[in-house]
Amino acid sequence: MLRSVFMVYNQNMSEVQSVYSMSYPIESNSFGSCMVYHLRPGGHDPKHYHNGIEIEYVQKGSCLTHKQGEVYFRQAGEVHEAINDSQDEVVIVCLTIPPESDKDTVYI
Repeated sequence: MLRSVFMVYNQNMSEVQSVYSMSYPIESNSFGSCMVYHLRPGGHDPKHYHNGIEIEYVQKGSCLTHKQGEVYFRQAGEVHEAINDSQDEVVIVCLTIPPESDKDTVYI
């Protein structure tokens, strides 16, 4: 499931709210994709990995897992998550090679 449509579910498996207030592509082609994600305050994108590399730049805000101005390089198969424990939105620019897709992003 792509992060751009990742939804939170309650105990009854009813859709509650996306952990992202918005997400949008900057570029996507057969080589890779570049997306911007706005992680809500209190948002949690659960543990997952990609079958390719991921480079994240934190454009705005800081939280438990991401600090403003930092760049994070994720190797293929490296498990990671995003936990916004702050009161502010965190904006992350994310480059994935190959492009982010259901096939190449695995939630665990």
